[in-house]
Amino acid sequence: MSASVEHQMTEIYCFVDDFLKPHPGLAHWRRSPPAQPQFSDAEVLTIALVQGVCEVATLNQTYRLVAQNWRTAFAALPVYPQWVTRLPLLLPQVSELLATTCGHWPHAARLYLLDSKPIPLCQPLRHGRVRLLRDEGAYFGKTSKGWFFGFNLHRLRHVAGRGLNVILTPGNWDDRAPALALVQAVDGGGTLGDLG
Repeated sequence: MSASVEHQMTEIYCFVDDFLKPHPGLAHWRRSPPAQPQFSDAEVLTIALVQGVCEVATLNQTYRLVAQNWRTAFAALPVYPQWVTRLPLLLPQVSELLATTCGHWPHAARLYLLDSKPIPLCQPLRHGRVRLLRDEGAYFGKTSKGWFFGFNLHRLRHVAGRGLNVILTPGNWDDRAPALALVQAVDGGGTLGDLG
């Protein structure tokens, strides 16, 4: 499993880095030196995206997993507070990355699926004092598995599996709320969703 995770982590890093290099304008969020930190934006985003690969519950657990098992892959890995502070600054890059990768093949069948997935940012034990990404919209939500603090990722995908549109909402939003915004990415066809 470790080799598989390393392979997927390498693919994620290459994909994100190849996207960010030709778009230097996306890095204008930096207002102070160094203009090129030792730990790149691609590395910050790679660790965050590894959360889905490893199916880890929180960003903190993801960071610790990477730091313990793949430290050599990230030679200039900052401490967790520095890493998690940079993450919200990269939301424009994530938005552009998602917009670029979500597209539709013109000759594919027009059958789509809607679904959502909770993205918890911390363990339930910390719910009383959590502040992580609260200013960016993180909030409490409930699923069939219980309460969580974080976001909901709503996704429209083609029945063949290709992602076409994504929307990130606070955890307490109804799953039906972003449905109309999601389907604006396609022109006609049939869309299926669950009872949520």
